[in-house]
Amino acid sequence: MRDHRTIEALAGGPEAGPLFELDHIGKRFGSLWANQDISLSINSGEIHAVIGENGAGKSTLMRILYGLLMPDTGTISLYGRPIVFRHPRAAMAAGIGMVHQQLLIFPQLTALENIIVGAEPKQWGRFALNRARPELDRLCNLFGFDLALDAQACELSFAQRQQIELLRILYRKATVLILDEPTSLLAPPEIDRLLGLLKSLKQQGRSIIFISHRLEEVFSIADRITVLRQGRLVVTTGAGSTSMKEMAGLIVSPSAPPSLQIPEGAIKAGNGPVASLPGSIPQESAILELREVSTPSSDHEVGLTDFSLSVRTNEILAIGGIVGNGHRTLARLISGLLSPMRGTLLFADQDITGYSIKERLRQGIRWLPANPLDEMALPDRSLWENLLLGRERQPVFQSRGVLLLERIKPWAVSELTAHEVSFADVEQPIGSLSGGNLQKLALAHTLADSPRLVVLEQPGRGLDLGARARLYQHIRTLNARGVTFIIISYDLDELLTLAHRIAILFRGRLMGVMPGEEVSRETLGLWMLGEGGNHA
Repeated sequence: MRDHRTIEALAGGPEAGPLFELDHIGKRFGSLWANQDISLSINSGEIHAVIGENGAGKSTLMRILYGLLMPDTGTISLYGRPIVFRHPRAAMAAGIGMVHQQLLIFPQLTALENIIVGAEPKQWGRFALNRARPELDRLCNLFGFDLALDAQACELSFAQRQQIELLRILYRKATVLILDEPTSLLAPPEIDRLLGLLKSLKQQGRSIIFISHRLEEVFSIADRITVLRQGRLVVTTGAGSTSMKEMAGLIVSPSAPPSLQIPEGAIKAGNGPVASLPGSIPQESAILELREVSTPSSDHEVGLTDFSLSVRTNEILAIGGIVGNGHRTLARLISGLLSPMRGTLLFADQDITGYSIKERLRQGIRWLPANPLDEMALPDRSLWENLLLGRERQPVFQSRGVLLLERIKPWAVSELTAHEVSFADVEQPIGSLSGGNLQKLALAHTLADSPRLVVLEQPGRGLDLGARARLYQHIRTLNARGVTFIIISYDLDELLTLAHRIAILFRGRLMGVMPGEEVSRETLGLWMLGEGGNHA
């Protein structure tokens, strides 16, 4: 079959059989089999969820289907006819679109240009970009996205870049949508809108392959569920024929070592991983104080306005809200990447308002950004080099300006192993890791060296059920040893699971702060919409 033939051209109605059939697909990287002997069918007009641990082979399998990778073994059929997509352009021409977990964005282009790149409307032989604007405005309204189409992508938040990818495939009217962790950085109202849209697209006859670690989302929309484990297919079953508890058990091998088992109590009413609630709220003096701080707004996010907040020593403070309301501004302010127009920052009673990033690092302040591959990593450099970033001048790692690789590499292996990063060699580039393993490495980098205050943006992003629960336990352990955490997340379950106290940001202002065991989802929802609040 030729690559340019569309799915509609081959469709023969329900009697045509499965839309796609993957037969004994295998993909190997060196000695590691990412996929091995996977046979799977995708039906027309269904939402098919693919779940599994980090490194189970989900994204690799979808990249093969999308033409980003060629399989080493096996074949793919479309309505019973063999097909080969040798590049994504051929897959897109056939009506397949994919939203990647690691987004494919051109930072120097505008949002509009990113969406229509490769499919630019023309008039009189010239590009007529504005002819795409009405359709993009319609799609933005349908999603509820507040996306500045003329803003450069490099100025947009990670969540807004994710919106660009969604709009890109919808603008091309893709028949098959492959979504790899599409809700990882969306707030609850946005997740609800997205899941509702996916159901609507299914009713219109679209086929959706939905990769997610969030079992509640999977069971809310999926017709069928496939579980992958260690590169192999475990089972494909109807969503109505199983349960979240059963699926969670299948994700992790029964013979896995204890460190890889899903902890007891990791399922909470289908809402994802939990751990026991923190102890009583620390009553010690504040380790961080923001006093009447104001910052400038950007094209993608409001600034902070007369913002005051006290973070208590040895507490876990979680801050939620809807994308664009100042969360990223707050993280950048604390880390030193952004200076306030007015106001004061105190750390351990010391004025750090004018401190540089380097000086704040020396004070023990750490920050994990929401998009670590872009903001704290060198994608083409090795795992050990990325772990070492910012620590290369420490005496333990160098002598007279020469790196002591005989110390650094064993240390890197130890850190990667402790954080359960799946890797073949510390020399492999960090860009070769799956999204979940990249997040684990970023967490390892951030949490090393016994920091005093850690700001974590979306720490559970891309992590599977068991890895999330173990991360939360690790945060609790560090907190018990004296580390203070600020958790910035759009995931209500993450907020309610981790926090001593929960705060909500709305349009650059603090709507309220309440103890985690006292606040309700309804209250948090109202605060996110700017209603009520105690303005603590």
